[in-house]
Amino acid sequence: MSTNKNPISRLLFSGFQRLNGTAKFEAETLGDVVRGVLGRFLQAIAMSYLPIPSAIRVSLQRMRGVKIGENVFLGPGVWIDNSKPELLEIQDEASLAGRVTILTHSQPTKPLREILGPDSKVAESTVIGRGAWVTVNCVVLPGVSIGENTIVAAGSVVTKDLPDRVLAGGSPAKVIRKL
Repeated sequence: MSTNKNPISRLLFSGFQRLNGTAKFEAETLGDVVRGVLGRFLQAIAMSYLPIPSAIRVSLQRMRGVKIGENVFLGPGVWIDNSKPELLEIQDEASLAGRVTILTHSQPTKPLREILGPDSKVAESTVIGRGAWVTVNCVVLPGVSIGENTIVAAGSVVTKDLPDRVLAGGSPAKVIRKL
């Protein structure tokens, strides 16, 4: 049922947009809405501080559409973008410690969208490389690639690509040294 064809659907989606405030409601079909609600439910369980194994967290994130390799560790509180989880790839042997936030999309408020124009919306692939270790309380922004066997120090904000085999840290994260 497309939002632009059925009057009931249009009314429903208009209501969803009002509930969303200034953030743009991105679902286009009722199926998108159902997938979004289910995805948020899975995300809530996966990021919880319940004593569940990483393998279950990984399975829940895969169900949401996140591309995750083998032997990946996801700690408690790892928050992965709700709107575009399918744009994230976490490669084999990577580790995301607790309270890591990974974004694959960003969209400014309605007034800013009017000022900045259509290019202000960002939805880009984000990659955590093989063997990378993103430590506690880090934020990874959309479109960023973290190289293989790279360590991101605690509390860092990754705004640009990081090469293979480095220690990076800070806000914004910068290479501290090669490994």
